[in-house]
Amino acid sequence: MSKSTEQRTHAEHEALCRRCGNSCHFAIPINGLPIVIDDLHCRYLAPVGEGRFECTVYEERFQLAPWCRTAAQALEEGLLSQTCLYARDVPGYRGKTRLQPRLLAPVTPAIRAEVLRCGVPIGASKEGILRFLARTGGGTWRLCENEAGTHWRIEAVAPSESD
Repeated sequence: MSKSTEQRTHAEHEALCRRCGNSCHFAIPINGLPIVIDDLHCRYLAPVGEGRFECTVYEERFQLAPWCRTAAQALEEGLLSQTCLYARDVPGYRGKTRLQPRLLAPVTPAIRAEVLRCGVPIGASKEGILRFLARTGGGTWRLCENEAGTHWRIEAVAPSESD
């Protein structure tokens, strides 16, 4: 049996992370399954090669990114990947999942519709949101912070406005 989060040293805790970035990607729920979308990630997440990522503000993340969670909090809130090592000993854990391209393609229209309907958490990369929308159907979009300051609302820009 592995150690709990509280029993691990800082080095042991950090060594568990595969730097996959899944916990730093926002998931869109489709039929009850939170699906990770590569373009919808924390504005502070940076690729470092070969499917690995790093936080560009790691030491200050909780001050600069109030949406960031500790591994224990992310586990409790279902924000880790289903295959995350932090969740390996949690029976029945159902976290986020990253679909293979052939499985993602048929649900992409539903994901796009959900993003347009609900917006995206404020911590998401604006460039990533716009890239996702361009890649999945085009259009010209404007991101506006919602009244609560928690999400980006997505509004279509009329052709006359974008000239």
